[in-house]
Amino acid sequence: MITSRERVLGRIADHLVAVGPGRPLRVAVDGITASGKTTLARELTAAIALRGRSAAHLSMDGFHHPRAIRHRQGRDSADGYYADAYDFASFSRLVLEPLGPGGDRKYRQRIIDLLSDTPIDEPPVEAAEDLVLVVDGSFLQRDLEWDEVVFVDTPFEVARERGTRRDTDLLGGLEQAERAFDQRYHAASRRYLAEVGPAARASVVVSNADVARPVLRRIGGPAGAVVHLFSYGTLQTASVQVEHFGRTLVGKEDVLPGHQQDWVTITDPAVVAVSGTDRHPIVRHTGDPADTTEGTVLELTAEELAAADIYEVDDYRRALVRLGSGVDAWVYLAQE
Repeated sequence: MITSRERVLGRIADHLVAVGPGRPLRVAVDGITASGKTTLARELTAAIALRGRSAAHLSMDGFHHPRAIRHRQGRDSADGYYADAYDFASFSRLVLEPLGPGGDRKYRQRIIDLLSDTPIDEPPVEAAEDLVLVVDGSFLQRDLEWDEVVFVDTPFEVARERGTRRDTDLLGGLEQAERAFDQRYHAASRRYLAEVGPAARASVVVSNADVARPVLRRIGGPAGAVVHLFSYGTLQTASVQVEHFGRTLVGKEDVLPGHQQDWVTITDPAVVAVSGTDRHPIVRHTGDPADTTEGTVLELTAEELAAADIYEVDDYRRALVRLGSGVDAWVYLAQE
């Protein structure tokens, strides 16, 4: 049985796989120190690969400045951590630019061994055209250009407990770890939140206070973004809209070419209770322009798209399509 965490990560993976810029997709996994970024990034990379897309995980640990630079303002300095920890200029030049528009797709995976503080000069790796590169690190929305950003939203008190427990041996004891988080890591993280507002800017926000049961808060754009969703089923119903979005949605009739409608039996009692039936329509891609599915293109916020992702059962995956009107919209298709 799929877990709550697997379901949320699967929805994010579906979203990223559907995005096709015609070149590698550059994805940041951002958040405060010890929010759970690295674990989520690794699991997300695996979920993307399971969906048949090339995927790779890269950590900003490999793009730190040498110790002499990152500690030049003092070992416990929050300003030093914020300004001097990462070599963002080299990361942009060696990773983001080669994978961006017009790039040659040859990127470096690291430039330093963090533990030994030794520079590394490895040859670049050539990315597949459909690569999704998932990068975890701190302060990633400061002066860096990404295609998608996943913000891992974890309360400071939760992250502090996780981080101090994780780093007790590394930092020389629990007391030293607590001081490092209070004076350096989380003090810098608070500055980042205040100056950059990374959660509002991210295209995906996940609450990770409970790692076993993360909550998808937003997907598909920054705070305030409006997205289009084509519905051919129960999301067209006012009662379902009010139940899941707290309002009725604006919509227009449209058609989806090259797809044919089928039916699926829903076993999730919560979905059946809201929709009033266990028999739901489902659409499959045929590629035949003579096959069309009628429905409604709805206007949603990115927060409401996250709610729709959670409402739909695992028989469906979200994909990006072009409707008969020429509008690009998200739609839930059969999970092949």
